[in-house]
Amino acid sequence: MDCLGSVCCVSHSRHHCSYEAPAMNSMPERNSRSGEWTSKVQLAGILYKRPFNHQSNKWAKRYFIIRDGFLCYYQESEKKEMEKRNCINIHPKGIIPLGECSVTQSREQGQPFAFYLDSADIHGRMLLAADSSFERDKWIDMIEKSKRITWKHAQLADNIIRQLEDQGLQMAKQKQDYFNQLQTEVLALSDERERTEELERINQELEKEKQKLELYQQEMTEEYERIRNELEDTAECMRILDSDRVALSGTLQQQQISLQSLSEEKVKILETLHSQQSSQQKLTEENQSLALTKEELTSTLKLIEFQTKELLREKSHAEEKMKENEQRARDLEEEKQFISGHAEELKESLKDLKVQKEMTEAELKEEVMARLDAERKLKDADNSLQKLSCAVVSQTPHIEQDVKEEMVVNVNKLKRFFEDLVNEASIDSDKPLIVKNTIHARKTLARRAKTKKFQRNKSSSVRVKSTKNLSDTYGEEGVNLRRTTTCVPRKGVSVNFPLSASSTLSFSEDL
Repeated sequence: MDCLGSVCCVSHSRHHCSYEAPAMNSMPERNSRSGEWTSKVQLAGILYKRPFNHQSNKWAKRYFIIRDGFLCYYQESEKKEMEKRNCINIHPKGIIPLGECSVTQSREQGQPFAFYLDSADIHGRMLLAADSSFERDKWIDMIEKSKRITWKHAQLADNIIRQLEDQGLQMAKQKQDYFNQLQTEVLALSDERERTEELERINQELEKEKQKLELYQQEMTEEYERIRNELEDTAECMRILDSDRVALSGTLQQQQISLQSLSEEKVKILETLHSQQSSQQKLTEENQSLALTKEELTSTLKLIEFQTKELLREKSHAEEKMKENEQRARDLEEEKQFISGHAEELKESLKDLKVQKEMTEAELKEEVMARLDAERKLKDADNSLQKLSCAVVSQTPHIEQDVKEEMVVNVNKLKRFFEDLVNEASIDSDKPLIVKNTIHARKTLARRAKTKKFQRNKSSSVRVKSTKNLSDTYGEEGVNLRRTTTCVPRKGVSVNFPLSASSTLSFSEDL
């Protein structure tokens, strides 16, 4: 049945696609270059195929090739033969034109990646299957693309090309016509532009004239407004003057009436004055005496007022001075208290400094003696150490290696210890002032603890004498004594007491 379907497909495809017959009936295509035939096919590979037009569940592997709008299939072994011959077999087992076909995906029992191939050129439906969804989509996509390669589409392409050529010629003619038309329009537009530029120039001149006329009109309008305002002001002044004139005329009439009444009263007053003139003479004499008395009293009152103001001014000035004196007195009292407290603190500091000075001189004597003794002992220890080292070196051949190394290590440690003591003892000549003060701070702290004890047991005359003798003795021998500066702060007050100009030590103590 499979062979019969293949023959029907071949005969039907040859009847409907005669333009492929020469290529199919020709000799096998051989190429001199290996693998070149694979570049002439669109897709090739193994697919599963079920027989046509009967419900058989048997699937057969076939080698399918898509080339130039046709789907050809061979036996599975043909793949190796084609690769060996490097050419395509022109006698396939079946060939299907793809021009009018349609492809639909399907899921069959045992083959989930199947698809149907329907075409009017074959009887029935071809059922194919791939190994994966990707392979199925690739075959379906290539079949859809190969449907375009048909004789009908080629004829349609030729017709379209001829139509496009005709349309191109027609468009070229239209382009030339449009070009000529555009040239005429450009010339017309250039003339129109020149006329437009001329009109614009005329419009600009007219605009300038219009602006001048508007400016002149504005000036005339302003002048008219100014004159109208002046006329209104003048008319308003005239109305005011008329009202004032009417008011003045009424006032003059009233004043005239008043003058008449005043003249009558004047006559009456003159008569009364004549009657009172006699009594006025008497009053005049009395008024003169009263005026003199009044002037004296007025001058006295002014003098009293002036003196009162002076007294008030002096009183206020005295009060201000009194307040200033009180404030100054309070300030002086506070300063007095502060100075007295400061003086007490200074007295106590001086007492402490005297004690510290006496103690320091005694301790300096002890320190110098101890230092000389220590230097002598250090020299003796150094000599002994050198002898011990020489003895160790001379006796080392007779000692075991472990004991020898231990002795050398111990001797080196002992030698290093005495060298450190010697360096510390020679600090006054080798180290700067800050290092000296740092190292001797421990001694100063120990010295501070002995202050009270030394104060109870001191004997001024004996200590001063011994200190003087010690200074003379060591001064002759050329031994430099190191003095320190003791700083004793007491309640916020610090007093520096220099003991020597060569070296100083700053020391603080809260008493």
